[in-house]
Amino acid sequence: MNDGPPSGRTERREDRRPRRRRRRGDGRPETAALVPQASTLTAAAPADTPLSPLEVAEMKGHLGFMRTYKEALRLKLNAAEDLLVNGQREPSDRGVCKHLLGKLDHTVVEHAAAREPFRSDPAARSHLLAGALRVTADVGLLLAWLETLAQVRSRAEAAAAFAEVVRRIDFGTLAPSKLARLLQVLVDTFDEHERVQVLFSLLALPGFSEAFDAAVPHLPPAVREVCAPLRAVHRRLRDEPSDPASPALLTAGVELVLNAPDPVLRAYAEPLRTVLTELAFGPGVPEPLADRAVRVLLPTLARTGGPYADFALRRAAQLLRAHLDDRARSLLESLQRAQPDQRTAARWLAALDAPRLDRVALAGGDGASPGEAAGPGRLVRGFWLDGQRAVWVRIAPAAEAERLATEAAVQAGLALPGVAAVVQHGVAPAGAYVAVAARGRPLRDPATLPAGEALALLAAVARLLRAVALAGAVLPDAAAVRFLDDPRAGAPVLADLDGVTAAPPADAAAAHARHVAGLVETVLATEVRARLAADPDPLVAGALAAGSDLCRLVASLDRAALLAGVLR
Repeated sequence: MNDGPPSGRTERREDRRPRRRRRRGDGRPETAALVPQASTLTAAAPADTPLSPLEVAEMKGHLGFMRTYKEALRLKLNAAEDLLVNGQREPSDRGVCKHLLGKLDHTVVEHAAAREPFRSDPAARSHLLAGALRVTADVGLLLAWLETLAQVRSRAEAAAAFAEVVRRIDFGTLAPSKLARLLQVLVDTFDEHERVQVLFSLLALPGFSEAFDAAVPHLPPAVREVCAPLRAVHRRLRDEPSDPASPALLTAGVELVLNAPDPVLRAYAEPLRTVLTELAFGPGVPEPLADRAVRVLLPTLARTGGPYADFALRRAAQLLRAHLDDRARSLLESLQRAQPDQRTAARWLAALDAPRLDRVALAGGDGASPGEAAGPGRLVRGFWLDGQRAVWVRIAPAAEAERLATEAAVQAGLALPGVAAVVQHGVAPAGAYVAVAARGRPLRDPATLPAGEALALLAAVARLLRAVALAGAVLPDAAAVRFLDDPRAGAPVLADLDGVTAAPPADAAAAHARHVAGLVETVLATEVRARLAADPDPLVAGALAAGSDLCRLVASLDRAALLAGVLR
């Protein structure tokens, strides 16, 4: 077999010539292996084992290759080897043949390929490397040939060769620099969506993930830009520990994957489709990609399953925050059709249909009607669309908008535990409003509670009002309707700051002490008050003394609450 290189023009013409196909045993055509197969003559067989006729024929082919490229390879041959290469002696001695073939190592071939005329002629270089690969299975030469093949053959052939080369590589022993070269070929050979599938297939091979992670510092920037984000998506798919930069890489990886044509996305395995849908709704993902995930991927998931509902609600929440209510409604309606018992979707849809104060819907909760009052006070139930949570709303005539805005600013500025957070305030056609976020239901009138519970509640109210006073704010009263009862917090929440004004802390504390002392008088039944008054402890007596210092009043109420439980 003669592997000598014809002229560059002839070589390119031959590269364009259709590959000849053999007939298989069943009569169907069989395509020859695209990647050159390494010789078995260099295997560890005893040197004195005679060459078989097939091995002799094979060796003659190698000798023809060496004869053609002898000068380019700059081989140093002894007399016996020179006779073999020049065709003046038949190959017969296995040991001599193995020694001769051993001179055709990767260093010799790589140096030859780096010199002219091969350096500037990809077709000639491909021919040289292919001949060398029939002698040695060196991975470096295999990669060099693959790199050159991408320049002289069709993309389809280059892709097929890439797959065959990958099967021959032991990634557990592959140097990072060589893996970088392989990934460069991947980027150069495959289209964008093909890269995703090829790289994910590689990451499933034994040892490739570890080899990839070790090779990242050696990757060219253009290769790292493509492969590192896809590796981050693969980490998430496999629940592997992520690196600190993974959020940004994940976003880039999701974008790379979702850029694939719709049929390709739908054909991905369900675990990948599920992870991609989840990541598409993450922070930092461009809006068009999230919409694409809703349109292409979300319908492919099982509509009766939990992930479908979770993803639909997550995306609907994003749309509501962006004030894209019509799109949110459409998605929620799809979810409700798929899962009629989905309560969250039903609640959000009801809020979208309810009367509104800007982004606050007067939507009921816990079976209440929209806008139903909390009780005798000023608070009504609502739903904050941007945050998708129940809120309490205080509404006043539009003429009082300035006062409500001032009170909302004071409430937001307190920033105290136990004071409900202001989520929104403003003026709408229905009037001025302040919406606050707080759990719980309206506080029961302490006068209706058993003495011990009422006194303990008043002690908690007094503590909260002391904190408000220290912040320089004073309330005109301590009516129960200002507070909500949050069982999970175990303490009342101040939600209604109607009439709040700024005041020196000492003056505010004195005013709040009078408010609480007045409540004490209305709470304690005559017989209970008499028993507590008879107790010689001054703290207990102080609980009945109007105008007491607020700190003393809190301590007295705590003591009185404990004794009320004993004396009851």
